[in-house]
Amino acid sequence: MRLLVLLPHRDVTCVPDAPEGWRVLDVARAFCQRVMAPETLARAVETRERGPATPETMRELLLLRAALVLGKRGRADPLRPLRALGAVLTALSGPPSGVRLRLDDIELEGGTTERSADVLRIVQRPALYDEDLSRTVEHLPGAERVRLWLERDLQLPAAVALAAACPASVPLEVAGPFAAMHRAVLAALPIFQRASFPEDVAPLRWRVAALDAADPEPLTWVPENVRPPVDGGPWAGHVPQGALLDPESLVTSGCRTAVVGFCSMDEGGVVGSDGVRVPLESLVASVERLRSGGARVVAEWWVGAPGVDEAAHERTFALLGQRPVFDWVSGVRPFHWTRGRPGEDFAGVPVRFLAPPEDRDLARTVPFEAQGTVPHARLPELLTSLAGRLLQRAPLSPGRVAWASIHPPSPGAPGGDRVRLDGDCALVQLPATLDGVVKPSWYAANLRTGGVLAMDARLAPMVAGAEHPVTVGELFATLPEVQRGKVDAALVGRAVLERVHA
Repeated sequence: MRLLVLLPHRDVTCVPDAPEGWRVLDVARAFCQRVMAPETLARAVETRERGPATPETMRELLLLRAALVLGKRGRADPLRPLRALGAVLTALSGPPSGVRLRLDDIELEGGTTERSADVLRIVQRPALYDEDLSRTVEHLPGAERVRLWLERDLQLPAAVALAAACPASVPLEVAGPFAAMHRAVLAALPIFQRASFPEDVAPLRWRVAALDAADPEPLTWVPENVRPPVDGGPWAGHVPQGALLDPESLVTSGCRTAVVGFCSMDEGGVVGSDGVRVPLESLVASVERLRSGGARVVAEWWVGAPGVDEAAHERTFALLGQRPVFDWVSGVRPFHWTRGRPGEDFAGVPVRFLAPPEDRDLARTVPFEAQGTVPHARLPELLTSLAGRLLQRAPLSPGRVAWASIHPPSPGAPGGDRVRLDGDCALVQLPATLDGVVKPSWYAANLRTGGVLAMDARLAPMVAGAEHPVTVGELFATLPEVQRGKVDAALVGRAVLERVHA
């Protein structure tokens, strides 16, 4: 029995076709399914209710209870289960865990996955997925061979832990895109010195699957920098923006969702994440042809590309509102010049490359300088601002996962003469305030926007019960009429309530 081990932390909305002769152990999905189980969440809630009330435990309890509420609302919004999972991972991976988990990212306590010394140090600390790794280790002694599939640096802590636990009598392999790129450094680490790094391993073929689904959907997922399948079956995934200009080929190939990265837009054209500029009108026409052929285009805005200043980002934001070129702008992400990327310019702008810090032996990207680029220190604030403003137009993806791309939110009818509780908002009662002051307190937490609002104890039960459309007068019948409009406007503005048609 040869075991192919899929490590935490990866895109758990994808499952692979098992290579011939291999059995897949998907530790990543098993881990997320375990932490989302009602009994796991109930224990986590009880632990924080009984423990000391601190700002950290109350924040965790808020997220856990909000996730439980959203989990009971079903699948009316395909992104809601992912928002709940993201909240749970955030709540459960705090101290003493050395690895902070997000839906599509991790943070090492006091370190980075780009530095092998930090990874080796952090595995001495507990991690939220330790129980799942322990269960995996039970399968290893009887294996003919074990292959750890290392797609991204996010999986390094789990890979190191399993490599250390794998019996010396069992041959160990490390493969996958990240393992191939960083083979020399990884092979030199003591923990991997006995492992082999095979070079002739075929890429895995991925299928999209909901976290709680037993069977994947009948389409292939194409990760970044991977060619689409050529067998004519339905597929979704990442393509260069220039590929959209040949919509007939995409439709014929079976494309159902094309995910593209773009960096800037003006009336003349759109610059893709690959630095290629395409004419705006040609792109609009191509996307329309894709729509008529049954495909959609999901765009990711890569912010901070070489030569794209703040004014260009503002023009892009304005034009996206005037010309909705793409079916959905799923979110923003910082632009990185990845290792091995060819070229010395970006959209005609010369780029000067800098050396990564010497101690970052597993660096994923290359630092760069280019005239007119947003300063690095300014990027976090700009990303937050643009994401917040995009969110006012349409929901954003909870993370860069396949399920979100192929199931974008449905556009809702704007406005309405009635109100109801926002579908992503939960009214939660805590035994203490978020400052840790012991006092029963109500909060409204919206997992789509990330907003949290302290609620009046008399008002919270009214709002919590408004899951079906009602008039403002009906909802706030016990309030003086002069106050109803102000309360309604405030709660709609904070995404606690939403306006709907009857």
